[in-house]
Order: sequence, then structure tokens, then C-alpha cells
Amino acid sequence: MIKEEHSLDDVDLINRITVVKNLKENCFKYFEESSKELLTHKIIFSIAKLSSKKMSPVKLSEISLDLFDVNEKSKQDTIRLTIEKSLSKCGIVEKLRYSSNNVRYILTSYRFKKIKEIDSFRGDRTKSLELFEIPKLFWPIPDEFFQLTSKKYGINEAIKKINSDFDNDLILRGKYDDLNREFSENLSKIQKKLSAKFSGLEDLIN
Repeated sequence: MIKEEHSLDDVDLINRITVVKNLKENCFKYFEESSKELLTHKIIFSIAKLSSKKMSPVKLSEISLDLFDVNEKSKQDTIRLTIEKSLSKCGIVEKLRYSSNNVRYILTSYRFKKIKEIDSFRGDRTKSLELFEIPKLFWPIPDEFFQLTSKKYGINEAIKKINSDFDNDLILRGKYDDLNREFSENLSKIQKKLSAKFSGLEDLIN
């Protein structure tokens, strides 16, 4: 996957996945089943799909092509106004301005929680109601994450194999100790990289 000039760094992208965004009921409605045919809902999923492919924010022209199969100014204006009047105000979509004529959009999060504000004599508080996740297929996950988790899986399988072979007297103790030490060291290095760069993401994916 080739990152574009305006791509965000991995830390930014991972934070958008791991951090849950709280939304009031009037904003969470854009994710609900009753809104599936609305333009707001379609824009959210278009931005998610396109940005996961590009690993970067997307332009109005790209959203227009995805939704309408045309790149017309009128369509772009409709999308822009919909974003500005609803999705940006609710904190669902972030507008990034790189120059006067280069504006792009990306989701602020890929996991949203509906909350309800409750007034009480103890002061205002919120109540969590439900969680909505953008499908993982559309999460902007860097290739490095999948490379590391693939290596981790392979090493774990290799460790299981040598443990089984040793238990069945198929390898000698010295060979077993050398292999186990080598695999364990490599596994530790990979886990450190995962924890440093992709903290919290592995648990969400598994």
C-alpha cells in the first residue's frame, strides 16, 4: 500500500481507530439503520472506504466519484455542505486544509459511542448507550501491522512445533534450547514493536 503525499502518520491513524468518540443522540443517528439511505451515512462510509485504501484524507472529488460516479461541482458542493452542516459539527468528520484549494476529509474516529446527557442534583453526567464500529475492512491500518502480526503468528506456531517435537523425543535437549531461545527472542522483539507503534490495535483486531 503506497502512502500519498498528504497521508497522516501511523500514530494519528491508529489513534483514530483505538480512541472511541462520544456522540450525543442527535449525532449518533447518522450511524443507525434508519439513516442508511441518507447522504450523511453514505458520506461517512465513502470517506472510510477511500481513506483506508489511500491511507490519507480524501478530496471532495473522490467522494463524489465514489457516490455518484461523476465529478461535478454541484455534487461536490452538496457533499461539502452536508459535511459542514452535520458531520463536521458533530465531530464525525475532520476537515484538513493543506492550502486554499486543497481541502481533504477524514473520520475523527472509527468507533463511536452514543451517550445521553442526564441532569441530576449531583450535576450533569452522561450515560453510555451503545457502540458503533466502522467495519474493520475500512480501518486505515498500516501494512507494517499485518507484517508484524503475521511474523508473530509464525513464530508462535514454530514454538508450538518444537515443544511438540521435544515432548515426543524428536529433537535433542540442546537443539531444543537453542531454537526456543532464538524464537523467544524474536517474538519479544516483535511484541515490543507492536506495543510501541500499535498499542491497543491488536486486541481490537483479534
